[in-house]
Amino acid sequence: MTTDASSDRPNRGVQLVRRLERSDPFLMRAVQAAALIGCILGMLIYSLQVVREDTQASRNALTEAAAIGEVAAEADLARLDAAALEAAPLVAAALAEGASPAAQRQLKADVSSILARTPATAIIVFGPRGEAVSVFGQLPADVAGAIGPRPSSRRAGNERLGLELVPVSKDRAAYYRALPMPEGQPVQAVLVLRKDAFQSALQIGAAAGNGWRAALLNRDGQTVLTAAGQQQVFDQADAGLVTSALGWRPLHADESSSAGRVTGQQSGTFLETRAVAGGMLQIAYVGEAPSVLSVLAARRYQFLALFGASILAVLLAISVVQNEWQRHDRHVRDADLIAARADITCDLLAAGVIDWSVADGVVDYSEGWADMFSQGDEPASEEIFDWIARIHPDDRVAARQAYQAMLEGTQSELVHRMRIRMSSGLWVQVVERGRAIAGTDGRVKRIVLVQTTEPVDGSALRNAFGGLIQPDARAV
Repeated sequence: MTTDASSDRPNRGVQLVRRLERSDPFLMRAVQAAALIGCILGMLIYSLQVVREDTQASRNALTEAAAIGEVAAEADLARLDAAALEAAPLVAAALAEGASPAAQRQLKADVSSILARTPATAIIVFGPRGEAVSVFGQLPADVAGAIGPRPSSRRAGNERLGLELVPVSKDRAAYYRALPMPEGQPVQAVLVLRKDAFQSALQIGAAAGNGWRAALLNRDGQTVLTAAGQQQVFDQADAGLVTSALGWRPLHADESSSAGRVTGQQSGTFLETRAVAGGMLQIAYVGEAPSVLSVLAARRYQFLALFGASILAVLLAISVVQNEWQRHDRHVRDADLIAARADITCDLLAAGVIDWSVADGVVDYSEGWADMFSQGDEPASEEIFDWIARIHPDDRVAARQAYQAMLEGTQSELVHRMRIRMSSGLWVQVVERGRAIAGTDGRVKRIVLVQTTEPVDGSALRNAFGGLIQPDARAV
């Protein structure tokens, strides 16, 4: 009866271990979802940044508009004062005793000619008892019955500090001023303003964008003239905001009306105020921070282009990553197959394999080596010195010299015979073959050692374990 050596070993196949591959469909879908979410988050962050920049730009525009509007309001007041001074001699001549009706008509025509180039359309002169004694220029119909003597400031109390600018209709104001007379006391007069008076100073608030409002207030905080964007109006809430910002404490004749400049923000509303004519008037501008939707609507094409470019970039990046992962996974699968073929080959040839990492000085044993020399008890990774300790003392010097030659690069392969100690403590003679693997720098990185028993039919190994020695059929 002949006993095959292979019958002593378990009949087993080789099954590759399922690895976690990075090109797994579920993992790729997760990466795609994460990339898409990241792209959307990036767009949201960019949108918020754009909204913040637009908000700051609107606020800066309102601040610049307030500075320009202050200059424009001062210019309108200067034109009114210049018109009053220019018309004063003509008014005095028309009011003088003995002036003929023809002379009065001519003087009034001359005053009308002067007013035509100014923000005023008419001048009303009051008598000593506060009654209107004469009208120069064109008196608008909405002013009839609305003009009275110069009102006093409620904030000044008993000091009788008069108001210079007061509203007389929805879109019209009156400017009170004393006209100097050539001989005698100045006379009180009021300049009736045109509807477009101070509008250049108020309309400059449009630089702040949609939602702007502006108003001209007198020293009592009374709204005299207003302007606003489309579907906007300077209402009581805006007036309350301006009043709260300016304070409007009690006023005395030797004090300024209020703060010369106020800059503030309440929630999403901006406020800019400037004092005109030393505090006699206040010009106020109110603006709103742009909403996210309005910013997106204004920059929709920019956002669409950016979003499209981001999506394309993400898809390209995912495609590149996916292709690289698939290539890597193919290499891993190929490496697993190569390793499996190597294990099968070594197992079928009754060979044990030792992988020696030169950099770490660690050796790893194959399952075939454990089956052959360690009775199936695969040793853990060992130091190279532990492996050399398994070699018979009489063979160690030669083995060390062969290994050193491979490490130094003078020899890339080796074939020699030596004895190694098995787990039972017995010695078995093997044929060891080795080959060095060098890196790109030419230095040896790994050494692979393959041991087979001699003779190759495994009889010496079976004899060492005390197995039945079969006679050689050729010797019978």
